[in-house]
Amino acid sequence: MNRRTLLRVAPLLALSGCLGSGSGGGDDPPRVTDRSFEDTGECSNAETATVDTEGSTVSVEGCITGPNGCAVATLDSATVTDGDLEVVVTTERDAPPDVACTEALVYRAYTATITLDGEVAVRVIHDTPNGRRTVAEA
Repeated sequence: MNRRTLLRVAPLLALSGCLGSGSGGGDDPPRVTDRSFEDTGECSNAETATVDTEGSTVSVEGCITGPNGCAVATLDSATVTDGDLEVVVTTERDAPPDVACTEALVYRAYTATITLDGEVAVRVIHDTPNGRRTVAEA
C-alpha cells in the first residue's frame, strides 16, 4: 500500500522542484532595488546626461528641457527590459494651478541614483516638449 502511494506522489514531488519561485536561480534578470531622484536647479546644456556605473549602482546627472518656468525635472521610470536599464526623465509642473508660469522653455538639472541586484547596460531617455530621445548610453 505504501508503495502505491509513493508511486502516485513521486511525479508530483518531481514537478514541485520545477515549479518553484526561481528566486535562487542564476538566470533571473536584474531588478531595480532602490532609486532616488533630485531636481538640482538650473543648467545650461540641455538634453545631455552622463552615466557612471559602479558595480550595481548607476548614477545619472543630466539637464532636461521643461515647457515653462514652473517645470522641475522628475523621474518618470527606471525599468530593466531585455537586460538594459532604461531611465526616463521628464518634467512636471511644480506650482499650484492658479499660479502663472513664464512661457519660456527652461533647463533643469537633475541627479538620479538607481541600485540594481545585478549589472546592466544603461540608456537615459528625456521626455521633453520636443518629444522623447535617448541622450546617453553606457
